Amino acid sequence: MSERVGATIEADAPAIPAAEPGAVPARSTRVWQGTAGQGPLSTEGWPHAPVSVVILTFNEEANIRDCILSCGWCDDVHVLDSGSTDRTREIAESLGAKVTVHPFRSFGDQRNWAIDHVPCKYPWHFHLDADERFTRELVEEMLRELGADGSRSAKAAYLCPSKMMLFGRWLKYSGGYPSYQVRLFRFGQCRFVDFGHGQREDCHGEIGTLVQPYTHFNFSKGLLEWFYKHNDYSSREGREAMMIRGHGKPRMRQLFSGDSTARRRAWKNFSYFMKGRAAWRFLYNYILRGGILDGAAGFHYCAMISVYEYWTELKIKETAIPWTELNNRLVGKLLAERPERPGASRGSAA
Repeated sequence: MSERVGATIEADAPAIPAAEPGAVPARSTRVWQGTAGQGPLSTEGWPHAPVSVVILTFNEEANIRDCILSCGWCDDVHVLDSGSTDRTREIAESLGAKVTVHPFRSFGDQRNWAIDHVPCKYPWHFHLDADERFTRELVEEMLRELGADGSRSAKAAYLCPSKMMLFGRWLKYSGGYPSYQVRLFRFGQCRFVDFGHGQREDCHGEIGTLVQPYTHFNFSKGLLEWFYKHNDYSSREGREAMMIRGHGKPRMRQLFSGDSTARRRAWKNFSYFMKGRAAWRFLYNYILRGGILDGAAGFHYCAMISVYEYWTELKIKETAIPWTELNNRLVGKLLAERPERPGASRGSAA
């Protein structure tokens, strides 16, 4: 990790609360917890890849330290914060990251704003979330692909897989591994568009694929945070599903495309036309994908993700059916049909 550089914080950003004594204990060595069975990790001895790292944050004091420590191989680490009210920015600055603040509107908008305004040192950018960690194998693969000066590759971007963790276990089967997202891309050749609760890439040029994953601790803030986020995600995905239904089902050739990412997206779009998506999702993840092999963690994750699909189904129905109007009609009908009590007259006291 490079020496600390001054942060860039917008004038209208919320003030950072004062730190409590001992809130961030000093460490003699910069280590963080790895995946199950790895124990503490350090970037000592890792190679340097010609890549700028941008980390998106909002109230991530529980995650940001370990995230930045996993970037110890990089001399250009940026944090794009959405206005945290905890100690996220303070911790990031103390570890040498350059911090910029910009209000969050959507993931696609935030990533595009980072491309346009965050002063990155290298033409290659890697977008990381605060609950994600680099691995040495991924950094080594990026160096092989890009070369020491970043000029070896002619590609516009790279898809990268992630290893999802739950209860200290890698969800190798139930988590859909390998599931890819564009995270590494060349400046000027990639933009992002909002889709569902996340975003999809819009790249001008060839997209490559990295084999080595980053690690995703998406339950690092506890189950309540996960359910809270996925309640919001299901609302966004419900709206997206209604738009997809309006365009019709995907074509057969898309469902059986040789491109695994295109094929996965086509099947996801097709699922919006199916009945009982929640039940199908559980059976697919737990049986067909082998989630049963992930033990108890796999079962719990498959159950939770099927609940998320059920929420999405309900919100699709809520969007398609005027529930409020129907409820009002029903109430009016019941009131009109309510028989008067014997001896009672309209307008009399109860």
